[in-house]
Amino acid sequence: MQVGDWMDKNFEKILTKFTVGETKKILKNEDSTCGIICDGDKFVGIVKSDKILGVDDKLPILDFVNKVAYVLDPQDTLDEAAVFFLESDMEKLPVLDDGSIVGVLDLFQILDAFTQMAGFGEGGIRLEVELKDTPGELKKLLDILYTHSLNILSVLIHPSKEMGKRIAILRANGKSVRDLAKILEINDVVYRSIIKEEEM
Repeated sequence: MQVGDWMDKNFEKILTKFTVGETKKILKNEDSTCGIICDGDKFVGIVKSDKILGVDDKLPILDFVNKVAYVLDPQDTLDEAAVFFLESDMEKLPVLDDGSIVGVLDLFQILDAFTQMAGFGEGGIRLEVELKDTPGELKKLLDILYTHSLNILSVLIHPSKEMGKRIAILRANGKSVRDLAKILEINDVVYRSIIKEEEM
């Protein structure tokens, strides 16, 4: 999933000619703690609301601009963007294409995207298993589910605290929790949890 698919293209620009007072109004209207400063289509920097709190409204906003070390490209992946957010401590990051600002990505868009990637809200059954960290282990599990006509909605994998293991979290539909538990037990698959989820 790419940044260009999730960014906000219709964002409010804070122009370099604006005052602190004009900027405060924009941030309040957007219910945001962070604003994008632009000179036309050229990105200049970011202003944080706490930096202009109590500041004279008549002062130029350019006096309070933060330069950012990270900018995004529409072709960047959301994984890369998430790392940039962690390292930048920003609520929003600009998306630039050939030097021009084409959009803004914020933390809520990242969370929305990752939630969709995880299949959350689609209903079905959430299955969590611990697998050996060796080639083919996930395929064995998927083959078992395929054999029993379970439709896989999403798969997430992360390292286990135990060396040589990985945790797989799958969402699937097509069986009841009881039926899935029996299928796993018959095939000697040890699971950590099986939960029925409602569609949202």
